Amino acid sequence: MFGLKYSYNRILLYFTCFLLISLCVPAMGAEKYAGEFLNIGAGARALGMGGSFVAVANDATSAYWNPAGLGGLKRTELTFMHTTMFGLDKYDFVNCTQPFGKAGVLGLSWARLGIDGIPLTQLPKSNPMSASNRPFISSYMRDTENAFMLSYGKRLTPLGIQLGGTVKFIYNSVSGANRNAIGFGGDLGLIWRASFLSSKEEPVLSDLSLGLVAQDFFKTRLMWNTTSSPSHTDVIQPNLKVGIAYDRRFPGISSDMLFSIDANTRYGLEMRYGVEYVLADLLSLRAGLQGSDFTAGAGLNVSFAKGESGLSFIIDYAFLSHELGNTHRISLMTKF
Repeated sequence: MFGLKYSYNRILLYFTCFLLISLCVPAMGAEKYAGEFLNIGAGARALGMGGSFVAVANDATSAYWNPAGLGGLKRTELTFMHTTMFGLDKYDFVNCTQPFGKAGVLGLSWARLGIDGIPLTQLPKSNPMSASNRPFISSYMRDTENAFMLSYGKRLTPLGIQLGGTVKFIYNSVSGANRNAIGFGGDLGLIWRASFLSSKEEPVLSDLSLGLVAQDFFKTRLMWNTTSSPSHTDVIQPNLKVGIAYDRRFPGISSDMLFSIDANTRYGLEMRYGVEYVLADLLSLRAGLQGSDFTAGAGLNVSFAKGESGLSFIIDYAFLSHELGNTHRISLMTKF
């Protein structure tokens, strides 16, 4: 018992050190917006909570937010999300997770951002532009950005520690300009969960979770097939995200209250806050802050068996405010 308690203390000490270090790491490099589509998010549940999901990470979208969360999954899960943002681009996220018993959980994910109808112009004459030599639209091009992710997570019992990692293959294409880029990257994740009992006779009533994610930990390079020598390369700089979550269970009414806080260091220090209330294991209400932007959401969970067995269908909705315009996200998830 003493050895286990000592291990917990060491884990908390190491996590605190990681937290302090991550909060001091500034955003680096002039190319800090490279691969920006990877920051759009996955799943309306997490987005409705302000994207504060690093320590929560307890469904299939963990493959995106924190691959360590996959280690706690016990059923096959499928996720689908589609949205149109600002009337210009379309974003899709699809993933599937599959547990393999004590061997851990594997996840496959695909994220795609596409922008169509980008006009290309040219001058009718080779002379400089003038009132009689105005540019016209000669054709249109399309920009697509894709990320294919293979994730793995495993729970280390009885310490309550979950570890995970993601390998990313990125492919960007600009049709009409005959340009494309490829890149490889990786994320590492850690979650520690602790459960508390009110007494020996009563069930678990609350959980505390601490999470850490090192995104693009060895720098992700996007290499373009440009005509210059050497070819142009965009660099996605490393990013550390830390989070803490507290989940309070009310067994008498089959409900939960969840609070979460994340710190994101990609563009300097940005705090994210989220709250979720689940009523009768059926209806979820959510709210959050992502920096200065407000988010909100709701979810409906229809299950055909109680507990961690049977078939479940979940539909989630999220509203995200933004200075460029408000957006709406809807995602579907099934567990079996």
